[in-house]
Amino acid sequence: MSRVYYERLSEESAEYLNNESSRLRAHTAMILVFEAGPLGTEDGGIDFERIREIVRMRLPELPRLRTKLRRVPVDGHPVWVDDQEFNLDFHLRQSSLPRPGNHDQLCRTASRIAATKLDRSRPLWDCWVIEGLESGHFALVLKMHKALAHLEGADLFRAILQASEDRVTGSVSRYRARPAPSPLELFSTEVLRSFAPSRRVVGRTMRLLFSPGQLSREARGRARGLLKIMGYQLRPAGESPFDGNLSPHRSFSVHEVDLAGVQAIRQSLGGSVHDVVLTLLTGALRRYVQELRISPTNVDLRAVTPILDASEKSADAWLVELPLWEETAAGRHEVIAEQSRRIRLEADVASGDSLVQSAQWNAATLFAIGARALKEIDAGQIGILQSPGPQQPLYLDGARLVESYGILPLQGAAGLGITVLGYGGSLFFAFNCDPDIVRDIDRLRDALDTEAAELLAMADARGPALRAVAGTAR
Repeated sequence: MSRVYYERLSEESAEYLNNESSRLRAHTAMILVFEAGPLGTEDGGIDFERIREIVRMRLPELPRLRTKLRRVPVDGHPVWVDDQEFNLDFHLRQSSLPRPGNHDQLCRTASRIAATKLDRSRPLWDCWVIEGLESGHFALVLKMHKALAHLEGADLFRAILQASEDRVTGSVSRYRARPAPSPLELFSTEVLRSFAPSRRVVGRTMRLLFSPGQLSREARGRARGLLKIMGYQLRPAGESPFDGNLSPHRSFSVHEVDLAGVQAIRQSLGGSVHDVVLTLLTGALRRYVQELRISPTNVDLRAVTPILDASEKSADAWLVELPLWEETAAGRHEVIAEQSRRIRLEADVASGDSLVQSAQWNAATLFAIGARALKEIDAGQIGILQSPGPQQPLYLDGARLVESYGILPLQGAAGLGITVLGYGGSLFFAFNCDPDIVRDIDRLRDALDTEAAELLAMADARGPALRAVAGTAR
């Protein structure tokens, strides 16, 4: 068997495949916006063939992007094998907006791309080059299945981005796919030779562990433990305006917030950047429901937010109450910061300021780790994922990266998912919603802009908060 290659998927990754449907997708997406730079053409377009050449040069560093799914006979468990007929043209594609395209048009195009299911007969990723943005900008829209995105050798953006403005050099090497096992070889290895009662018990246990019912119980158990520490009694969350039966449709909206302003708010209110982000979003959600003529005091909403461990190699999803009922921004921040403080006392987690501490492009990998931690979202909950990114400029063959957004797949009954990526002195917010549940998502984006401006004005008026020398929060 040493002459052939295959790799069995984990039970968790197999569950992502099994639970996917026309309404529940299991892939994440990222949107990167670039200046045209040397990739611009005389007619105002983008040199797509040059981008294709760069990706081809980097593919030897990305063996996972050339693997596809096979099923073990009888057993049915998926395995990775090399795609003997891999063709980059089925994964790297080109499109254009009506010039000059704006961010709303980009979001509509990206939402249509992300709404379609990945072809399981090929490697589970697609990347689109979208030209025609205003100021000559262009975007890369990458979608990748959660079963693949977290694996070493699958981070396309890390391979093609660099800190230097220099043009990419190198050559395209010939691809030699490793032979895949025959169905008989897979059956004999995975079913006959590996059959044992202990393995059956482990497999059954893992399937139970990753079943939606078990996951929701696990999340509720963790939340009860946390809130018990804080002196709260956790009650089942009621339905929120963001709950409903998911449709196949998706709508995106994005917004950039200056990191210096967020830091000023943090210095005034205390806590971490992570806490300020949740405070901003809570205020924006409060404004949004008020525009719907819904009283915030009647909305019981919690965020399922992945928090990286100290090694930044895995994440756990924690439930954080979003106090829409609290009238003042300072009061909302106090409630959120206290919850975060308790979490960091009870668990070995990364700094709450990790959004602004990364020194290299690892946003896609950390984003995938966080997305996998969001295994189940119940009624009255929304997923909010914050992922760090580098603060220094990055380039694609001399074209500077200017914006970076991540898109979470919707799960459960939640019609809204929110991501925040840090890069280059800004925080980039992305909203993914089911438009049949959360209507006019741009109103939430505008509410975030208003909330950020008012919080910054309040921070300027208050000035920096006094802090104790010892016992600084992580």
